[in-house]
Amino acid sequence: MRPTPTVVRGLGIAGASLASGPTIVIDTFRAFTTAAILLDRGVGRLVLCDDVELARHIARELGAILIGEDAGIRPAGFDYGNSPAEIEKAKGLRGEPVVLRSSAGTRTVLAAIKAGAEPVYASSLVVASATVAACAGVESITIISAGTHGVDPSEEDDVTGDLIVDLLQGVGDIEAAAATIMRSVRARQLREAPWAGIGDVDLACDVDRIPFAMRAVHGVDGHVELTIHRPTTDRVPT
Repeated sequence: MRPTPTVVRGLGIAGASLASGPTIVIDTFRAFTTAAILLDRGVGRLVLCDDVELARHIARELGAILIGEDAGIRPAGFDYGNSPAEIEKAKGLRGEPVVLRSSAGTRTVLAAIKAGAEPVYASSLVVASATVAACAGVESITIISAGTHGVDPSEEDDVTGDLIVDLLQGVGDIEAAAATIMRSVRARQLREAPWAGIGDVDLACDVDRIPFAMRAVHGVDGHVELTIHRPTTDRVPT
């Protein structure tokens, strides 16, 4: 069993505003599942934004594809919603700049960055093991569940956070975590939501689908963006 880091857990934007040191922000339904698929599809860059109107402005500035949601729904003028299933089927993404805005995940990561946390990783079930591998050897870590709208607890983020804590200790059952999320009330609600993509839940629960972590960094123009961080091994032994 590997050395166990000290773990601090937090919730949403308020929790992220207190983050320091290595930090993981979790949004499994759906922002950081969408983000992982975007990066895996080879987008040119993935800029995060916390405000709908600002996202529109940055997208115009960068000539970027605009993706995201407000209260789950794709805002006017956005090219795609925050749907991993929709993004997986989208054409013409490779090499293109993208701006992503969500009600919880992107706002929570930006709050952690503003608080001075470093490094900050965006995570979900599809990149859980790769995120843990990226954080191997840290003495302490803050894990933030983005939650619902960046305010209220959400089971899928908390279960993913529990799994990441276990994996940091060299244990953990990734299949059981995925099954728990698949059976959750939140999963049922997402399947029934008229604004969600068909297959969003299945994609979000496809544990370790993506073999890299996502680190939030400042780009040369000052915008915070997610970048691919490849660990030395694609999967953490359990």
